[in-house]
Amino acid sequence: MSTTNDVAAPATDATQGRGLLGGAVALGAVNALWALFQWAELLLARQGATPFCSINATFNCAQVWDSSFAVAVHNATRIPIAGWGLAWGIVATALPLVALVDGGVLARGGSSAMRFTALAGLASVAALAAASLAAGALCIGCLGTYALVAAWAFCAWRGTRSTGLAEPVRGAVGAGALAAVSALALLYPGMSTPHATTKLELPKADASAGKASTSPSPSTTEPAKPAMPGPFNGPSTGDAVRDDLLQRFMATLDGPTKQAMSDLLAEYRDAKPATVGQARSLAVGDGNAPVRITEWTDPMCPHCAMLHDVIGEIQKSVPAGLFSVDARHFPLDAFCNAGVQRKSEDGARCIGALASICFEGDPRGFEATGALFAAHASTTDAVYEAVKPFRDPAQLKKCVASDATKKKLQDDIAAAMQFNIEGTPLVLINGREVRPVPPLLYALVLTGGAWQHPAFADLPPPRPQPTAPDGHDGHDGHDGHAH
Repeated sequence: MSTTNDVAAPATDATQGRGLLGGAVALGAVNALWALFQWAELLLARQGATPFCSINATFNCAQVWDSSFAVAVHNATRIPIAGWGLAWGIVATALPLVALVDGGVLARGGSSAMRFTALAGLASVAALAAASLAAGALCIGCLGTYALVAAWAFCAWRGTRSTGLAEPVRGAVGAGALAAVSALALLYPGMSTPHATTKLELPKADASAGKASTSPSPSTTEPAKPAMPGPFNGPSTGDAVRDDLLQRFMATLDGPTKQAMSDLLAEYRDAKPATVGQARSLAVGDGNAPVRITEWTDPMCPHCAMLHDVIGEIQKSVPAGLFSVDARHFPLDAFCNAGVQRKSEDGARCIGALASICFEGDPRGFEATGALFAAHASTTDAVYEAVKPFRDPAQLKKCVASDATKKKLQDDIAAAMQFNIEGTPLVLINGREVRPVPPLLYALVLTGGAWQHPAFADLPPPRPQPTAPDGHDGHDGHDGHAH
């Protein structure tokens, strides 16, 4: 004879199962939206901006996105890691949703499909965690993904305990087919996502060419190509070495990079020139260079470190005398910067900026600054240790503590605030704000700061920029660490 408890137990289990399936639907949808957001942040990072989750050397999702594992996945599948997270989220939403609509589908392979999807999600999370560990950085966005996948796997496993691995072959085929359809739908945006570039590959000038001309010399070069349709086609530099380098470089760019170059050239063209003032000391080049790069950096900013390396590569790849670098400083620390909200305990970023100022005029100053960027010095002791090979610590500490050095830093901060700086690096070329994207910087150095050149003739038209509610361009030109 059955009892009331015997009848109530299956009913309770069924109710709990449906609740867990409903939770799985919600978690799958949240995971898909979170992956989509991270994909958008990845696109910004590829254009030179700093994503929200790149805080310092330790918490740096961009470093994980550019890891060898992430690069290999994108290169092999044409879809970035975030895109695969979105594809998994679509599957993780669809499977439990179908089970809620038709409870019988669990016994027809749906239960197995959910469990296989859970295992695939956990395996991918483990692989990404290993890649993060190998990269030496923690990805905050990835941590959110880990939690969502784990929670979904729990709901999926518990919600299907009554059916288990029913019809596993049918379930595997169904889950795989749904994943394939999701990936196919994301293939085009995945192929349109620029790939990570571990090193800027630049054509080298012939050593016998010597110093390039900084002004047109029509008598010694071939006539410029006639104007062609396109907003960025225009006169050549008049210097055969520079024109050849730029033509060769542009020929190496893929379609997405050319589109990004077009968009960035349009931003640079439309930027209003500003008066920057005289440089205290140039880190690279001299005052006669036709291109002056003015930069504001933070010693612990990963993109600032990348910018420093890119400038070094450009310096080795182009003829001498083409550009100079006016290095200024904007430490993202309220310890010394009133324009920043976050405050550290010992002001290591501020000490790093002051130390860099103390190397102004030093023949090894650029190298010393590079060592400081590479060290990701998060303490004052680490700052002095990083530059110890270049200056006696006692002497450097005396310079850092001087009122004159501190005034120079405050002058740099005040100058940056005039541009409504929202992050680092902030970069100007001949007074025009420009995104610190390596191909763009290299091209503008070769053109002498001009946004028109025959090498740009086949660039696609720039895409319209988003407009803010106040009618202004939605891009402020210096995305980076929020402060």
